[in-house]
Amino acid sequence: MNSRRLARGATAASRVRALNVRKLALLLASLTVAVQFTPTTAIAQTAATGSIQGRVLNATNGMYLGNARVAVEGTNLETFTNQFGEYTLSNVPAGSATIRVTYTGQTPQVSTVTVAADATAVQDITFNAGDSTTGEDGTLVLNEFTVAANRFRNAQEIAINEQRSSVNIKNVISTDQFGDIPSGNVGELVKFLPGVQVDYGSAGGNSGYSDSDASAISVRGFGAEDTAILIDGLPVSSSVPGSLTRTVTVDQLSINNASRVELIKVATPDMPNNSIGGQVNLITKSAFELARPSYTGRAYFNVNSLTASLSKTAGPTNKDTFKTQPGFEVSASYPFSSTLGATLSASAANEATLTERAQNSYTYTGSFTNAAGQAPSISNPLLNRVQVTSSPRLIEKRSVNLHVDWKPTPSQVLRTNVQYGTYESTEAQRRMDFRPLLGAGADWSPTYVIGVAGTSGTTAMTVTTRDRTGETKSGQVQYSFKKEGWNIGAAASISVSTGEYLDAQNGHYSEVALNLNPGRVNLNSITDGVPQNVTTYWRTNASGGLAGTPKPYTSLNSWSFDGTTAKSGEAVNKSTRGLYKVDIERDLSFIPLIGNNPLSLKVGARRDEDKDEKSGRGSGYREILRPGASYTVANILDPDYMEKPGFNLPGQQWVSTYRLFQLNQEQNLFYAPDFDEATNTRVENYRSWVNQQKSITETTDAWYGMLSGRFFDNRLSFVGGARQEKKSREGRGPFTNAKWDYIYRADGTLYTDIDNPNGVQLTQGNGTIDPTTGAWIPPTTAPGSPNWNRPIFENTARGIALRQALTTAGIPFPILPYGPPNNSLASAQRQLSANRRVDTSIKGDPSYSLSLAYKLTSKIDLKASWSRSFGLPKLEDGNNGILSGNNQFTETPYTDTEQIANSGFLGQLAVANPGIKPQVSDNLEGNIAYYTDSGGILSVSYYTKTVTNQIQNFTSPSGTSTFNAVLGALGLDPSNYDNWRVVTTTNSQNDQKTSGWEFEVRQDFGFLGRFGRNIQTFVSYSMTKLAEPSTPAPYSITAPDGSIVALTPSVVTIDRRATKFGGAGIQYSGDRFSAQIRGTWREEDEDSGFSRVILPNGNLLRRYAPEETRIDVTLNYVLSPRYSLFLSGRDVFNAEREQILRDDQGLLPSYAEIADIRRFGVVWSVGVTGKF
Repeated sequence: MNSRRLARGATAASRVRALNVRKLALLLASLTVAVQFTPTTAIAQTAATGSIQGRVLNATNGMYLGNARVAVEGTNLETFTNQFGEYTLSNVPAGSATIRVTYTGQTPQVSTVTVAADATAVQDITFNAGDSTTGEDGTLVLNEFTVAANRFRNAQEIAINEQRSSVNIKNVISTDQFGDIPSGNVGELVKFLPGVQVDYGSAGGNSGYSDSDASAISVRGFGAEDTAILIDGLPVSSSVPGSLTRTVTVDQLSINNASRVELIKVATPDMPNNSIGGQVNLITKSAFELARPSYTGRAYFNVNSLTASLSKTAGPTNKDTFKTQPGFEVSASYPFSSTLGATLSASAANEATLTERAQNSYTYTGSFTNAAGQAPSISNPLLNRVQVTSSPRLIEKRSVNLHVDWKPTPSQVLRTNVQYGTYESTEAQRRMDFRPLLGAGADWSPTYVIGVAGTSGTTAMTVTTRDRTGETKSGQVQYSFKKEGWNIGAAASISVSTGEYLDAQNGHYSEVALNLNPGRVNLNSITDGVPQNVTTYWRTNASGGLAGTPKPYTSLNSWSFDGTTAKSGEAVNKSTRGLYKVDIERDLSFIPLIGNNPLSLKVGARRDEDKDEKSGRGSGYREILRPGASYTVANILDPDYMEKPGFNLPGQQWVSTYRLFQLNQEQNLFYAPDFDEATNTRVENYRSWVNQQKSITETTDAWYGMLSGRFFDNRLSFVGGARQEKKSREGRGPFTNAKWDYIYRADGTLYTDIDNPNGVQLTQGNGTIDPTTGAWIPPTTAPGSPNWNRPIFENTARGIALRQALTTAGIPFPILPYGPPNNSLASAQRQLSANRRVDTSIKGDPSYSLSLAYKLTSKIDLKASWSRSFGLPKLEDGNNGILSGNNQFTETPYTDTEQIANSGFLGQLAVANPGIKPQVSDNLEGNIAYYTDSGGILSVSYYTKTVTNQIQNFTSPSGTSTFNAVLGALGLDPSNYDNWRVVTTTNSQNDQKTSGWEFEVRQDFGFLGRFGRNIQTFVSYSMTKLAEPSTPAPYSITAPDGSIVALTPSVVTIDRRATKFGGAGIQYSGDRFSAQIRGTWREEDEDSGFSRVILPNGNLLRRYAPEETRIDVTLNYVLSPRYSLFLSGRDVFNAEREQILRDDQGLLPSYAEIADIRRFGVVWSVGVTGKF
């Protein structure tokens, strides 16, 4: 892209931003002026006035109601209760006043209050007063059977009322709304909201996650890295061992300490807006929400249908374990007084899971034929590989939370929240891998494959044991001061999360691999791409059998391995989120122009300090066998575990990573080399360590202004403003020097001279090393020939002159050549180095937003918004993130010959751009909602997003602003790199549009009478449409030799996900019995991460995830006013999760469509709940 086109793009973008600012300012000004023509009932400024304050209570469940609407009839005076049910009405005319309190699903309450001039009248309001009584000590006494019967209804009312009272568009769900969720996983709760898709199993490709557990949340088709998760509006950290990611994994978060969850789809200017799809906010429980102390507890057992047993059974570790695991949750909320309250919550959840997985691959081309004379083709595919894996896992989660609210004065509130959680899982993957030798002589059909006899067919066994541990510590303090029109808030929070993969500390190695070395492999009784029977044969005569006879792979004595290495992985990740902010809001009612229309101005500043780092030895670390030491396969037999790998294959003997570790402890078999040896283990360990050393620190400073108010007799509400952010980044990561084996000058440039125009290399080249003296011996060919390529070591006039020239110039050089970097540590250290620093700062575009809410009727609300949100770049993603991927940050000086081939460029830097800006999404959204008298909602939303600033690869020559910025971030002087080029990324000028419809229904069956009031149903359905991105424009650069180099960039676009998905459920709650059935559905989804296979005649083979339905069930029976029993099942129909292949021309037969099958059972929970 030339500079003039860049300038035109920047100018156009500036014009658009200026136009957007003018539009926003004009609209806000228009709204303000419009109040002059608002038909309101004016209150004379000179009239005597007082105020009314009080609290609003729901006697059915003993909870104070937030966002209840409190209005003085005959005036436009109106307010809403705060989170604690408190309200204050100011400037109420003295005398008799009638206040009307409304709340979703409740009959309005009307009270008459006498207001004295310059005084405050107190009027508390109680809904459903007949559902409770008052004890002798004055405390509220609830009818527990009434509480149980109205549990779901009350929870729904709270959520819908919260959602309705918000000016910006969001969905709200109460944690009690969908019954018991013993796992406490927030993903299992929000998955029923419109626009939400939940990811299960592996996060970021890492192991240690159960396929039955929700792991991450995506909103409106944008991935989990684009979905922020907050607690009380403040950030929470999450750490995934092995990778740096912005994804907050939800398996370490518990909803036990939360009262409700918000899905915010349009952020207001006082919120971060770095989630294009939306952000999830967990609101913690507060004792101030309760009229009396509350104590709840739940004890239960979890069991998986695939491992159901009340006795100890083998696996997944080196000992027998219970597969029926206990769990408990306790919560105590105690309002000590009207000024002090505390809530303490704790939970422990244990679970045993099992995943059975079968993967296969097919051959679609070949010159050989089967017995029927047919060659492999897309219509006659040949099964060439099958992997069957059994992954039992034990999971332990712990969480404790303390929330304290204190009001030192009536105008001040101090809130503190401390949370601590741990996660531990032990997983053992046991895999069988069958690959028959295919070629002439092979035979196959849809149900069998007969391999060719030979030495290339394989059968492998791999046992991988990995322990994942995690810990999250969070603390936050929030302060607010509200008095005389001022509302000042301040907050500070810190959240630290660590995640580790460890093995040696837990008494095992990470992996052991064996090979059967079969002479032939036959796959028999193939169903859905998985053989029900496999036969392997001896390759040569042996003590166990004769060549050509069956070789039993179920017996460990048939197996062999090199036995020279032991793998021991270690990955440690840490994520820290720190925040400080202050807000100042001023009520503008003192301005005469405003009249009696509520209007306020809010300004604030915020600093976020985020640090993500990973360390450890990495997953490639190995130890080697000591000289003279030995052991056999029989020595590492797992004495306890002889289970089936799954899919009807027989039980068999397995090796044990625990036994190998124990054997090493007893006999000192292995060691980690710390010097150059003939083996490359030390080099590989070094590379594994270097690539595990990464960190990135982002500091974000934000400042914002926001105007909010209500006009037209409070029927129109708005909130709008602007937010500006500035980021600084400091990172460290691996660096690869492609010319590591050359001599460099002191200024870092490649050394060349007239005799060595292509530089001077320091490796052995075509010479040899004398094994006795260690001296370098030149090739036997004549000096100057192509093979005579290391003059620095020649004992010739040229070599002597070169060494003299280097000595004179003060350039050091070695006496002996460096060895190959794959087995020489010294060479590897020159080629690959750790912790190369990057440092830069960016200032993004301002974000503007305006949200409007209009009460069309008493039951119909309209909402609309225009906003700008951002998608942060990934922390590491090849060279498309902030930090380069492994071995992708390289510096390559060119030799004279290479310079000619590269248009005169002297070298190339390939690196991620640490100054890359976020994606920008300009959003338009609308919502219409109908609220029923019984507390239900029927809602339709539409949104459209135009995403720009997507990341594209980009080549920039020296002398350009991009070149200088990237090198400056790397700590390099651009003047030392004249006539170089940098291959990096930049923000594209093209755009991509996405849009969607969202539907939501929550309603009871009140039309059936009183019984119907106890039946609630909900439905959510979403449709998204992702347009193809605009084609990136080619650009050109001028090379040092004057030539024009034309380039076409590639752009990282939005990943495709399922475009139609939803959730639904129906629930009944009676005095003693309640039941729920709820589920989620999504349509078939093409796997965007699968590389499509190009077949003959332009045919393409694609991979899909078929449509999927997950059904959950909960039953509850009240034994007494205090205790109840419950049974809960997750994904009760246990449908297999499959990945299927399909070609565009429909030639692939159905028997070869399934490429991946996963089975993971039904998780059942049964237990008892107590409430006091």
